[in-house]
Amino acid sequence: MRELPPFARFRQRSRLYAGRALRTVTGQSLRHPCVFMHVPKCGGTSVSEALYATVPLHLKIGILDAPSIRRALAILNCGRDDLSYHDEGPRAAETSRFREALVLMHMAHQATLIHGHFLFSETAWQHFGDRYRFVSILRDPVARTISNYRMDRRTGVFTGDFDAFLDSAEGRLKALHMLRYFSGMPEVAPEQEAQALEIARRNMARFSLLGFLDDLPGFAAGFARLFGVRPWIPHYNAAEDADVQITPEQHGRLRALCAPDIALYQLARDMAQHPQPAASPVTGMEKTA
Repeated sequence: MRELPPFARFRQRSRLYAGRALRTVTGQSLRHPCVFMHVPKCGGTSVSEALYATVPLHLKIGILDAPSIRRALAILNCGRDDLSYHDEGPRAAETSRFREALVLMHMAHQATLIHGHFLFSETAWQHFGDRYRFVSILRDPVARTISNYRMDRRTGVFTGDFDAFLDSAEGRLKALHMLRYFSGMPEVAPEQEAQALEIARRNMARFSLLGFLDDLPGFAAGFARLFGVRPWIPHYNAAEDADVQITPEQHGRLRALCAPDIALYQLARDMAQHPQPAASPVTGMEKTA
C-alpha cells in the first residue's frame, strides 16, 4: 500500500471517522459480521477503508496490517526489526499460520469487520463461518500479476526483468494469488495445482459476495443488499507506474502461469451471473441472507 501524503491521509481519516460517527448516531450497522479477504493488487485498500466507515464507533474492527505483521514476525523469530517475512517469500507458510491465528483472535473477540491479507481458513470457517459473511474483491489475474510486478520493481522487492520474474518462485506465487488464497494453501507445487483448484472452488461457494475491481459500484450494491449499508468506495491506489512492455511470448507464458487463477476468476464471474446463497458450516446447507 502506498502511503498517502499527510493532507490526503487527513482527509481519508476524516471521511472514515465521519462515516463511523454517522453510523453510531443513526444506530445503523452491518446486518452480519463481515470478513473481507483482501487478495493482493485487487483494489482492496480502497474497498477496506470504505467498509471501515460502515462500522459504528462502539463496534470492533479487526485489521491485519501487512507491514506490522512482517515486522512482528521478524522481531519474534529473528530478533531484528525488518520486513523480511513476506507473504510470497521463503517463509510464506509460517507467515500464513501467524495471520490465520490473528483472524481467529479477531473472530473470538467478536469484531464486526475483519480485513487483511490472509488465506481462507478452514478452521475459521468451521468455528465461526455460521456467524460471519465472507466477501472479497477480484481482478483479472493477468492484469493483477503485471501490477504486482510493477509494484515490486518500484519498491525494490524484485529487481530483475519480466522474464526473470516469470521464471522466479516469487513470480509464480503471485501469479497464483487466487488459487493460494481461496484454497488456503500458502505454497502450491505444480503437482498440487489440481487439488488446490478443487479446494478453492469449494471455498468460493462459501463466500456471500465476490466483487470485481472493474465493477466497484456493483460490489457496493451487492454489499448493501447483503449487509444493509452501502459503502462509498474511493480510489486511493489507482495510479500505476509506467506500463511494462510485454512481448506476445511473455504474455503467453504469463497466461499459462496464471491458468488456475484464470479458471477461478471465470468461475467467480459465472457465480456473479447466477448467484446462490453461501453454504453454512453447521448444516452444509445454504445460508440465509
